[in-house]
Amino acid sequence: MKVNKPDKQLSVTPPAEPSAQPEQPEFTEQQVKMAMWLPLWICAAFLLIANLGMAPIRGSEARWMEIVREMFISHDFLHPTINFEPYFDKPLLTYWFIAFTSLFNNRIVTEFIARLPSALAAIAALMAMVSIAKRLWSVEVARLSAWLFMTCYSFAFWGRLAEADMANLAFCTGAIAWYLAYRKERSFAGYLGFFLLCFIGAHAKGMATIAVPFLAAGVDMILSKTIRFHFNWKSVTALVIGAGVYMIPFELSKAIAPAIAPETQNIIDADGTLKTSGIALALRENVIRFFAPFDHNDEGFYAYLIHIPRLTIPWSPILILAVVDAFRRRKQLADPEKWLCWTMIAIFLFFSISGSRRHYYILPIIPFCAILMALFLTRQAVDLWVEKTKRVILYLFRFLPMELLVLALIAGVALVLFPSLIPQQYKFLSNLIPQSLVSLSAAVFILGMFMFRLNGPETQFSKLLPDRNLAKSIFSVYVILLLVFVYVIPTASQFRTGKRTLQEMMRRAEQMKVPAGNIYFYHGTINSAVFYLNRNAKIHTIKDLKALDEVRKAKPGERILLISQHRYFENIPQEQLKKLPLVVQENVFPWDSKKNIRKNYAMRMVLPDNRKVQ
Repeated sequence: MKVNKPDKQLSVTPPAEPSAQPEQPEFTEQQVKMAMWLPLWICAAFLLIANLGMAPIRGSEARWMEIVREMFISHDFLHPTINFEPYFDKPLLTYWFIAFTSLFNNRIVTEFIARLPSALAAIAALMAMVSIAKRLWSVEVARLSAWLFMTCYSFAFWGRLAEADMANLAFCTGAIAWYLAYRKERSFAGYLGFFLLCFIGAHAKGMATIAVPFLAAGVDMILSKTIRFHFNWKSVTALVIGAGVYMIPFELSKAIAPAIAPETQNIIDADGTLKTSGIALALRENVIRFFAPFDHNDEGFYAYLIHIPRLTIPWSPILILAVVDAFRRRKQLADPEKWLCWTMIAIFLFFSISGSRRHYYILPIIPFCAILMALFLTRQAVDLWVEKTKRVILYLFRFLPMELLVLALIAGVALVLFPSLIPQQYKFLSNLIPQSLVSLSAAVFILGMFMFRLNGPETQFSKLLPDRNLAKSIFSVYVILLLVFVYVIPTASQFRTGKRTLQEMMRRAEQMKVPAGNIYFYHGTINSAVFYLNRNAKIHTIKDLKALDEVRKAKPGERILLISQHRYFENIPQEQLKKLPLVVQENVFPWDSKKNIRKNYAMRMVLPDNRKVQ
């Protein structure tokens, strides 16, 4: 029997097996944008806030903190005092910022609470700079500018201090960002927002917060030929309103002073200025100081040529190269770059012409320096030597921090294994070595993981910055800054014992039952001492031995305590100093110089009837 076979064998395709790889979730554009910016804000917040309150008062922080503490005691937020003496040298807004954050701490002013407004202002300044760069250039330039600004030494240093300078920077940058957002419109809201940011910001530090945005806006109007466009009734009205808002606190202070603070009336300064006058204060601190400085006048016209590179450490070499490259390309600059360069020149000249100069005065130029560096790093330089120098610098930044961290880690392990290497006078520091090793190990690990991720396949993570090698350099610098400001400075601050010494003075005074009215400063008031002594009434000052004799006669048989620094007690003849036995003095460490020791706090007792201290 013949069987018919089919001409062609049919093939049956088996069903496809399910893929072993799960499908990658699709992210929305908004999620991707958030993921690209989130590391920046997390890194900035951690750099600014971590261990923020660990270090005791530094420099003029005491002035801001003590004034707010006394505001809560007196319930007077318009007439600042230090040691319950009127102090009208600075505007009010920064005091109010610190007072506001203190409300969340039961109205108690601490180092963390006082520094928090500066940290938040640094974040605000960073956001404003991002807005400027994004509007005039691109998201990529904005993101790179932000990372560069955030890793400048000045950002972390001033963002972690209880002073007005970072708030001043935030208002300046914010006002400029606002102007750029509305510069093509004749919007009353646009004009009003700009002038309000300028004039309200002037209450944080001074009128530089008005001058800097005005210069930036003026440069733009000149380059774009829009002066007539913006000169209209809306802008003039907004200007008048802004100026009126600026005067409100001063006028309110004058109006209610007789009722709430009669002691602040008609206080005449040494130069004849009526301190309670808001106009007089603005004139003295901004106009007179600008043209005829009465202090901070010991630096030359060229000072900011040194200070700007100092404030942009470690990116100073990149900034110098960026300036050179911009100068070489000056005829080919696009309009946004022309505005950037001329604005920087205007700000530089403004602060240089001023007779009163300090390195932190010119902080408002730093965001623009960051943008200039970002533009330089995202394109090839005109000159080959500039381009090669840029690459060498970035290469050093990429590997040098890792090498330093590893060397420090090796040194720490060696000190643990061989404690005899530590000199005897420094043995008390050995308890810091374990926690230092942990911190350094964590830093090396974090930095190593970041480098590993960037060397791997291309991911969204590797696209945080325009160039992988540049990202490595920036993150290396960030880790170093993190170690310095979050660990090293707070840890090292425990050896600054002024705070503990002053608190111990108060405990001893209570033990000896010395009345509050019998505690005096000798020679002069010390702001940090006033704050840490935490008194609710004025601590009077005895300026010399003659005044001391008068106090002793007025309080016969009573114990009297004198608080001062060693350098002022050293001026007292030895015979008389023996009659002022030492009660408490600040610790002395092996590395302290004679100059520093002379500035240490000490408390001495005026013995009644030559009796000994108990």
